[in-house]
Amino acid sequence: MSEPKTLVDLLRTERSGEQRLGFFEKPGQYRWMTVDELRDAALERLGDLQRAGITRGQEVVMPVDDPAAFVEIFWACQLGGLIAVPLAPPSNESSRSKIVDILERRAGAALVIEEAGLGLLDQANLAERWTWPVGGGVPGQEVPRESDELAFIQFSSGSTRAPKGVMIRQGQALANLRSIGEGIGLGAADRTFSWMPLSHDMGLVGFHLAPLRWGADQALMPTSAFARTPLVWLQDAAALGSTILSSPNFGYRHALKSIARKGIPEGVDLSGVRLIMNGAEPISLALSEEFLDRLAPVGLARSTIFPVYGLAEATLAVTFPAAGEIIQGIRLAREASGLGDRVQETGGEEAMVTVGCGRPLPGVEVRITGADGGGLPEDHVGRVWIRGDNVTEGYLDDPAATAAALQGEGWLDTGDLGFMRDGALHITGRLKDLVIVNGQNLYPHDLEESLQSALGVDALRVAVAAVQRAGAAEEAAVFMVHRGDPASFADTAVAARQHLSDVYGIGVDLVVPVQQIPRTTSGKVQRARLAADLLAGDFDEALAVLAPPPSEAPSEAPKAAAADSAAADSAAADSAAADAAAAGAQEASPEPPGGSGAPVDIEAMMCGFCADVLDGLRFGPEDNLFEQGMSSIDLAEIHGLIEARYPGGLDIRDFFDQPTIRGLAVILSERIQAGKIGSS
Repeated sequence: MSEPKTLVDLLRTERSGEQRLGFFEKPGQYRWMTVDELRDAALERLGDLQRAGITRGQEVVMPVDDPAAFVEIFWACQLGGLIAVPLAPPSNESSRSKIVDILERRAGAALVIEEAGLGLLDQANLAERWTWPVGGGVPGQEVPRESDELAFIQFSSGSTRAPKGVMIRQGQALANLRSIGEGIGLGAADRTFSWMPLSHDMGLVGFHLAPLRWGADQALMPTSAFARTPLVWLQDAAALGSTILSSPNFGYRHALKSIARKGIPEGVDLSGVRLIMNGAEPISLALSEEFLDRLAPVGLARSTIFPVYGLAEATLAVTFPAAGEIIQGIRLAREASGLGDRVQETGGEEAMVTVGCGRPLPGVEVRITGADGGGLPEDHVGRVWIRGDNVTEGYLDDPAATAAALQGEGWLDTGDLGFMRDGALHITGRLKDLVIVNGQNLYPHDLEESLQSALGVDALRVAVAAVQRAGAAEEAAVFMVHRGDPASFADTAVAARQHLSDVYGIGVDLVVPVQQIPRTTSGKVQRARLAADLLAGDFDEALAVLAPPPSEAPSEAPKAAAADSAAADSAAADSAAADAAAAGAQEASPEPPGGSGAPVDIEAMMCGFCADVLDGLRFGPEDNLFEQGMSSIDLAEIHGLIEARYPGGLDIRDFFDQPTIRGLAVILSERIQAGKIGSS
């Protein structure tokens, strides 16, 4: 195709009448449209937006979950000269607060969300700024676009306190799309398939805009559907003939857990997959290799895992390996991984394993610098700076954050630490204290403040840090000052786990009693020191005391924000209920013992499901599920297993109203006996 000048040009190409987009409806079933049809649908949505009074240059905050609706509204914004602001839909207190916070700070922004989503925000004043373009009416009026206009704003993930808005202009987006296509040889012969959220740069840029730019067909699956039925990702990738997929660590782990229970679905052939993009969180070599080993029998090649590095400030992509390279890592001594250190390879069990993320893409430069901004040679750990036509010029109305990131001569400090070896970038850590759990970016200060408020603890007595134990994924660890008997800390640990599960939808295994929270002389929490002490085993004795048999764990604890989270979580979960039911034939769930439908049989069935999903953890029927460190993805999968056996039997809200196996079994049994539901 000729070189596009703006994103809108991607909708008018030689292949726009035949290039297709598929939107997941249920396993094996997709609704397809051509690019021409997408443009027509977007113009109809634009008509609704313009009739609602939204005008050129206005920001449109769009926390839209449904992929088809999302892309139509996104392109309505591009066609109408509006500035799209993609956000995750309101699924818990954290995501709701982020949406409201951004809208409060962006007074002129419009809110585009379904009416049910508006209700979840629980902010009456937002109704005046709200609209939902249904489409199907008179098309809107397209306006000309220029390459230097803002295309969209990517707000930083996770922080509910003043998240930063990365400004991406038309030309910057197109520059990165060009580099991505050249970097992987993307073309019309490819078929991409993704469950990554479109509110995330990997989902939007990597698996919607890039395929459009290079003429490839694409299929999009809601993240909630993947959470419930991860094996459908593999089944449909094979059925669709997909050549390029994507998943961060937690997606591999989620799929492997399901394979361990049920095996690889019959008929899956992944020999046509040539790349699986691996990014969005620190790359685990061990997990990648386990995934490759497990799926080798169905044709997945060793060269498919494709470790990449990128960030929203670069539109998306910074470095790619060469296609066909096999993922490799380097084992490094942790004590030689600080700023300015020369890396030292080691064979020790506690080594830091870094994965090469490839070389800078065409048009992108990477520089490793010391604390003074001077360049460092290969094999020296430093700050990762980037420069290129794809890199943002700063953050929306945030001069302080912009000044901190921009370093002169076009360079942007990513906040990450890494080193170069043989021209390839290795990431070793982050200067910013971001914690990534199940692909969700979280800021420690947000988690700490939330825990302080919920548990009534002093700000000097709690800290949250990212920890990566040998061979495991990165996880959040909570450190709380406690100077008594470690056993008496158990109730506090349960309350902390439950609060983070309720509010942020994450499971936390490590809640650690400490004598003090170490701080610098200026008062900053030394999170890295806490994480290092944990990995060194300094807290093993206390943690051992805090790990009684599950049946002995306290069953009552504060339920911070559970009621609010119930309604929010149901939005994403309810929309995928049909997916889980339809997946029952492909991901068959075990029959309840005895098959009688009696509560005791249903309890046994649910206990089995929970133990499967929560890695063998077993607990009593009256134990609170949210006190077991259950994440929102765990909840979605457990609900999906029950749904596949008893379609329509339980609503996600039931889990919050009756968060025990016994309580859920009673609800389900009553509905069965009343003839309201049957079994599959």
